Amino acid sequence: MAKTLRVGMIGYRFMGKAHSNAWRQAPHFFPLKADVEMHTICGRDPKGVEAARKQLGWKNASTDWEKVVNSRDIDIIDINTPNDSHAPIAIAAAKAGKHVLCEKPLALTVEQCQEMLDAVKKAGVVHMVCHNYRRIPAIAQAKKMIEDGTIGDVFHYYARYSQDWIVDPNFPLVWRLQKGISGSGTHGDINAHIIDLGRYLVGEFSEVCGLMHTFIKERPVMDDTGKARASAAKP
Repeated sequence: MAKTLRVGMIGYRFMGKAHSNAWRQAPHFFPLKADVEMHTICGRDPKGVEAARKQLGWKNASTDWEKVVNSRDIDIIDINTPNDSHAPIAIAAAKAGKHVLCEKPLALTVEQCQEMLDAVKKAGVVHMVCHNYRRIPAIAQAKKMIEDGTIGDVFHYYARYSQDWIVDPNFPLVWRLQKGISGSGTHGDINAHIIDLGRYLVGEFSEVCGLMHTFIKERPVMDDTGKARASAAKP
């Protein structure tokens, strides 16, 4: 009889949809030694998380992440909340003996990352940060070619990740655009993938050079109902 691993996922919106699909599809692509049960999905808005539960295929819904983390019915905690809550959830999960999958970036600061790593090591649980681009076939091939010496010595690493979803000045000031929550602007969002792939493919950086410019200076602010206010705020 196969063992069942029961997942508790904290966060249910943008990445929650992607992670839910991944949990559903994993058994079709990988020879898992256990069955996966999408046990509980968790979020702050009762109506929103219940709707997500029905749409995404979870058994239960909760608005209390601490209860999910400490539940005896949960084996794995999947964290895809805003960046400022990664550390407290992951550390609590480790202390509760849960295996931890955390979205990138791991935390707001190196100090928080170290606390998280110390917690999972002390607990002896399996842990992972979600840098999913490492698993793309083209990246795997590039890794092999570099290690085999097919392309010779690598002196420079250049990468570009283009997205246009926030180029609209009427797009609201979401948490990803707020330093207090995201921690590091683009570094804590899509640039985390670029940095990780550089380290994965060619090793640690010896020198970096960068420029930053904020093109949209002000954005609408969302109210509690999810609608944009008339006033605007700077990112």
